Amino acid sequence: MGNSEKASRGGGAQSVYERYTEATRKAISYARQEAEHRGDTVISVADLLAGLSVDENTRAERVGALKSNAFYLRWLMGLPALPERVWREYDELERSHLELDTDAKRAFAFALMEADRDDEYWIDSDHLLRGLMRFPNRAHFAVLKTETNLAAVREASRADRVAFKPAAAPDRKLVPYLVRKYAGIWAPVLSLVCYIYILFQGFAMTLAPMAK
Repeated sequence: MGNSEKASRGGGAQSVYERYTEATRKAISYARQEAEHRGDTVISVADLLAGLSVDENTRAERVGALKSNAFYLRWLMGLPALPERVWREYDELERSHLELDTDAKRAFAFALMEADRDDEYWIDSDHLLRGLMRFPNRAHFAVLKTETNLAAVREASRADRVAFKPAAAPDRKLVPYLVRKYAGIWAPVLSLVCYIYILFQGFAMTLAPMAK
């Protein structure tokens, strides 16, 4: 298993990687090939956007018009043209040892947040595109030049999920996912409530001798 794949799993978190759709995994594979072609040792946000632009009829391609703008996006990001060749399938790249650079890791973290924002179990290619657009970077700049912004992509994502229903979440994975998600939301609130309760109890105990 390559380090880039481990990094995209969020430090080896199997539960996160299992949420990636096939389109997302293939985009990672294509991004890895982009970096390999240049002889780079890391995968960048530019590689990820280029990887998202390879396949047709993915959510990212539909909501961001990536395929039709692929050449322009590459030029904006300073990526060299690739030779005409057939892309290798992602399952042929397990021996790769490329890592994600810092911005690429941030993009994957934001992709996870975007999927949770949609209440979606699957982290699809449009979530990765939105992750790239959550902070300033080369890929974000390039997409903005096509007159597409994060708000528009989010709206297009919602419409796309109405037209193209996502696959159902696996039952055995859905409950642990929901527990982790809502535990993260409610844990700070419960901690605050417990703190206030302890503070109130301490205040009451301080006043008790005075009441006597």
